[in-house]
Parts: sequence; C-alpha cells; structure tokens
Amino acid sequence: MNNLGLHQSPALSATSDASLEFEPPVSLTHIKRAEYTRQTWKNGLGETEEIAISPRRADYYKDEFVWRFSETEVRDSCTFSVCPGYDVAVMMLPSASMKNGVDDDVSHRLTFASLHKKTLAAPALLRHNDQSNPVPFRVLAPYTYQGELPTTCYVKDSATRHLTFIANRNLTSVTVGLETICPHGLDDEGGVCDGEGDGETPVPSPMIKHHKTPQEIHKSNLILPSDASSQLSVTLLNSSRDVSPSRHVPHTSPTTKILLNAITIVYVVSGSIHASVNGESKSVMVNTGETLIIERDEDSAPTDFSMSPVVETSKDLRSILKKSQDAMVFIAEVHLKKPVRNESVTSASVRESQVFQGPLTESTFQLYNGVQTLSPKLSAHRAGSIVVYDDDKAKSWESARHYRPPTFSARHQNESDVPPAVVADELVIDDFPVGKISTVWINMVKEGLSEWIRVPVIVARGVNPGPVLGITAVVHGNELNGVPCIHRVITDVDVFKLTGTVVAVPCVNVPGYLRFSREFSDGKDLNRLFPGSSTGTASQIYAHAILNKICIHFDYLIDLHTASFGRVNSYYVRSDMNDPVGSAMAKLQQPQIILHNSGQDGTLRSACSARGIKAITVEIGNPQLFQNQYVQWSYMGVMRIMTYFGMFPSIDSVDPPLPSSNDTWMDPENLTRHMSTLNIDDPASGTSAAQRPPNTIICSRGYWIYTRTGGVLEVYPAVNTIIKKGALIARIKNIFGNIVDEIFSPGHGVTIGRSSNPVAMAGDRVLHLGVLKKENEVLMKEAKENY
Repeated sequence: MNNLGLHQSPALSATSDASLEFEPPVSLTHIKRAEYTRQTWKNGLGETEEIAISPRRADYYKDEFVWRFSETEVRDSCTFSVCPGYDVAVMMLPSASMKNGVDDDVSHRLTFASLHKKTLAAPALLRHNDQSNPVPFRVLAPYTYQGELPTTCYVKDSATRHLTFIANRNLTSVTVGLETICPHGLDDEGGVCDGEGDGETPVPSPMIKHHKTPQEIHKSNLILPSDASSQLSVTLLNSSRDVSPSRHVPHTSPTTKILLNAITIVYVVSGSIHASVNGESKSVMVNTGETLIIERDEDSAPTDFSMSPVVETSKDLRSILKKSQDAMVFIAEVHLKKPVRNESVTSASVRESQVFQGPLTESTFQLYNGVQTLSPKLSAHRAGSIVVYDDDKAKSWESARHYRPPTFSARHQNESDVPPAVVADELVIDDFPVGKISTVWINMVKEGLSEWIRVPVIVARGVNPGPVLGITAVVHGNELNGVPCIHRVITDVDVFKLTGTVVAVPCVNVPGYLRFSREFSDGKDLNRLFPGSSTGTASQIYAHAILNKICIHFDYLIDLHTASFGRVNSYYVRSDMNDPVGSAMAKLQQPQIILHNSGQDGTLRSACSARGIKAITVEIGNPQLFQNQYVQWSYMGVMRIMTYFGMFPSIDSVDPPLPSSNDTWMDPENLTRHMSTLNIDDPASGTSAAQRPPNTIICSRGYWIYTRTGGVLEVYPAVNTIIKKGALIARIKNIFGNIVDEIFSPGHGVTIGRSSNPVAMAGDRVLHLGVLKKENEVLMKEAKENY
C-alpha cells in the first residue's frame, strides 16, 4: 500500500512509502490486489476480498462503519447479506476468470455493442424480497439498492465477480459510475488519433466524452479494452502535448476531474492509469484490479484529479494499434454529511429508515440520502398515558426494562447463509456439490389442489468424505425450538472444515406447522405412525415419504422436539441407553435428564433405529415459541456430537464423555459422593469447569400420571425437580374453588415434564415422572412410556 501526500485521514490511514506535498492537503492511497483481505465464505458459495473500510479497523460483521468497498466472487446462487441503514451499489466485472487482476484472454478486443449482445441474457439475476420479476445483473452496469432488502443472486452458468460498495445513508451521500479513460490527441495533419484503427486512417475517438451512464455506453459502439497492460513499458504522462517523433504514434492527454467530495475511490477495471492531483508532474500508476483512494478536506478548494491511460512505447506501430490503449475505471465519490446538532432520533424515525419505499431502478448511480416515507410521522407521545416517553432523554423506569438489541443479528449477515432452493422428488446427496451448502424442496405428497407439499432440506457437504448426520425438527407442527437450533448449526458449519455431510430438515410436518398444530392435516400424530405406509392414510403416506425420501440416507439422526400444547418440558433426551452410540450421543447433549427409551413406539427415532441409523430424540422446552437458552443448549449438543464423530472441530473445551459403561458419575444417588472427591474450590487441584461432571440425571424409565376427575388443575412441582414417593404433586378444584381431588406421587423420581393447562378433563396428563437409574442397574431391553 502506497500513501502519497501529507494528509492522513482518520477514515483510512496507511503506511507511507512515498509522499508528495499537495496544497490543499490531499492523500492518495494506492492499494494493490495482494493487499486485499480475502474472506472465504463458510458455505462454499464464494469469497469476498475486502479492499477498504472506513473506519479502517472496523469489523464489517460487528461494528458500525461509514463505507466499505470490496470485490466478490460468487460461485453459485446465494443470498446477499442484509444491511439495514445502508445503501448498496454493485457492478458486475466483465470476466469471471479474472485472476490476479489479469484476464485469461488478454488479446481479445470486445466492443460494448458485442458485449451488450452477449449479455442480453445477464450472467446473473437479482431478486429482492422474492419478487416475481428479477433484476438483470449485467456486466459493467452499476446498480444500487437499499440494504434492508433481502436479496438473492441467481448465477446462471459459471462463477461471477462483482464490486460492492456499501455506504451508511445517514452519514454519507455517494455517487458511483463507470468511466473510460482513453488516449487522444491531434496528429501532425490535424486528425484525431487514439490508437484505434489501422494507422493509415486515424478515426475520431468515441471516448472523448466521459462520465457516461451505462445506457449511453450501450448505445455507443465503444471499445472495451484488454486487461493486459501491467507488463508494458510506460511513459510519464502530463497535461501538455509533446511533439511526436512519428506522426502515427498515439499520444495521450489526461482526463481531469474536479473533486469536491471528501473521498474518491477509483478501481481500475481494465488497462492501467497514471493518476496525479493538481497538475503535479509525479504520478502513481494503478494497474488492473488495483484501487486508488483520494482523501481531501471538503471545506478546502476543489482538487484537480488527472487520469491518463498507460500506453506502450514501441516502434512496432501495428502491434500498438492492435492493442486497446484505453482504461476503464469504477469511481465512487463519497460526500460525508456533517452532523446536525441536537438532532433527536425517535423510534418512529428509526423504523421509517428501515422500510424500503419506492420502485427499484436497474441502473441508478445516485445512492439517495434517506428513505421517502409515505405515511405521516407518528407521535412519540400517547395522550392520557401515565408514562410519557421523553424524546431527548432516556429515563429509567423501575416497572420496565430497557430493550437491548442482540449483539449478533441479521444486520450484515444472514443467519444461515444458504442459497436459494431447487426442487427434487427425493434427496440424492451425490447430486449436491462437495464443499458447498445447498437447499432443496423435496416433493412429499400432493394436496387437495393437486400441488406438491414440499419439505425444506439443507445439505452441507464438507470437502472431505465422511458420515451423514441428519437433524430434523417440527415432526409435531407446533414444536419449534428445533428450527433456530438448525439455523445456528448451519450458520457455524464451515464446509472447508467439515468432514462428511449434514442434512438438516427444519420443518418435517409442513401441514401441521402451517396450522400451528401438533398433528398432521388428518388429525393424526405423525410421530406415532412411522415407518408409515405407501397405501395407508394421508398421515401414513406422508410418514412413509419422509422416511424413504430423506431419512433413509442418514447414518445418524438427531430429532428435535418440544413439549406439546398445554405442557412444559425440561431439557431432556430420549435414547436407547443400551446402545453405545446412542448413549454417547445422549450424553454429548449434556441435558438435564436422559430417559432410557428403546423405541418400538412408531416414532421417527425408532423407525430409523430399526434401519441401522443411530438416533436420539432431544426435547427442547415448550411449544410454539423460541426459548433461547434451550436452543443454545441443543445447538451446543449438536456441535459436540459432530466433533465426537470427527465431522467438525471442537467449538468449546468440554471433554469427551466417559465410556457408556460408566454411568456412576451421572447417577444422582452417587453424584454428591463423586463431587466430594473433587476439590473444586481449590485452584491447586487443577479441576476446571469443563472437567466437572455435568448435572445430568439418567432415568431407567418414565411414565405419565393422569387425572381421575376433571376441574381446575394446579400442578406444584417444577420441571427437573426430584420428587419423593407420596408427595402431593397436584390438586383439582371445581369452578367454585372447592378441592375435589388431590394427586400424590406414586414413587420416587424426577419431573421430566408437567401440565401447564389449568383446564383438565378426567384422564388428562398431570406430570411426567422419570424413575431414577440406580447404580449398576441393568436397563430393560424394551423400555416404553404410557403416552
């Protein structure tokens, strides 16, 4: 990185290898391609080279920033990051095979007309908010949109490269454009020669006029230059015209721009340029794929910025004229807005600034300052309110907590970073590319409109071969905590570190999910009907399709559930603890309770186990809501299981589980005795939190306690609570408040789950009691529950 000039801007500083004194103070920062910061996408769909960001040390994913300039390679269809409060400008580069700033074909000359014909079918399409009409993403056509818009890029054939400029609309006003810098000058006979043509017939340069829009460029039959100029010998260019030693040798005159804004960013798309300011004789040469950043004081006098293309000095006239001598540059001019004193930002104005208004335009060069609101501004005060919100000062009210936004949000990065989905009749893992994350809709069964009910599937294939881990959620339509768990797992999976394949199904029971219902559309419990039947009822056919079209390809399965409506659960796992692999998977979840259940009950877990797929069921809290603590526990458990199977590096310091034969440390009757052997409070003992036994209880079996009569139900024990035999656990009252029944615990145990619905009929569930496993107890081969 070369920095030329006396002025060091706080926005983007650099080490100075050479300096020129300019008046007024101006800073030129030359950034070479090797200095770009490469960031490979974890989903394998592309990579980003960050060229510059302001402030310089800002973290794009965590910090607020003023602007960011980057070059991105998109290898497959993907979803762009969402940036509320920012405007985005993108421009497709002319070649997807550009490497190290030089195209593979350096001798091919291409006119804009022929380029336009070749890109009528744009190499990519942009779709905002899943609009039915996509926007063509054409080569060398800058396009802007607002960062709040969820934007999907559909790549048609091969990989593409594009420039991205992101600017904070509250702090900046930005203009972007594409300009061609061409050599031009008068020959001895008064004609105009710019190096185009055959030497005997000088032709007027079509590029004397600059600042053309893409529409004007496409209307002109212009010459697109080659990108091979970095190896040519050059001459220092200035604004005066030298006497030509040969009347046929082209000469150059600089193109001058008057800079009024604080920052100007010049990216050389093709060719090479010499750049200087205020008529200085010294200049900096910027080659293809390199960037020049000019910073100045906006309050000072305007700055003259000159650019001249680099031409070859050779005695072979025809070799010169056959090569394009033009340079094409992408220019972004950034005006920094001055802060307004005593400006108050209300919650209403924040909401308005994050709503997209107005139509999209394909080639908009101006990034507008704000968002036009179509509705009148809402008042921050509410008439008759006891508590009046003060716009100028945030008060602390004892009766309310102040909201704090999450530290990690979708402001810059999508939660799961997955591409748009394709449609398939069944899951065929080999159909998806290695080293990428893909999404697919799998056709299940046809519904009443003769349209397919489709199940969403995410396939993450690592660069190394290995096992297939399946993660399923929403087998019951209102059990939703597994959905964000899957999102977090996919977000953290780096396909370049992944061995094997992760197949995630965030919604198995699509009809139940859409109806907010536990059951399938025919009212049946889907998780009691596996393996299903191809000729049975609607729910049986659906269960058969889920198992045979998707789950049959798994080596391991983690099935994520929650309690049903009217009940609450602890964080517990169902597993066949006689199976060493299932036992290890259960312990790796580090739940509050592990319930031994051998299956044979029509569940997805039991159907997979019968087919040799090692499976567990994880119960994550309560229905029809997201519980962040439970979601985080289950997410960490999934990642530990992946580490255990050698699929992914460890993300925490938790030690591997003890052998499945050693359950003493998890037996609650011996937990106190085992803990007493560890002097945890003594730092010299070297015992870390990761080495302490987890607070997990193993239950040899479990059963539900039911009501004998109906009424108003009051259940007293909380989940994950030890209960003694004979303890009062619930009362039933009539509607007038008289006690009509009392329910006592039939044995010792732990509360796995309980009813949360006060309205009880005779025979309704009261409490799910787990029987504590005793030391050295042999677990039953067939352990079921009275669902």
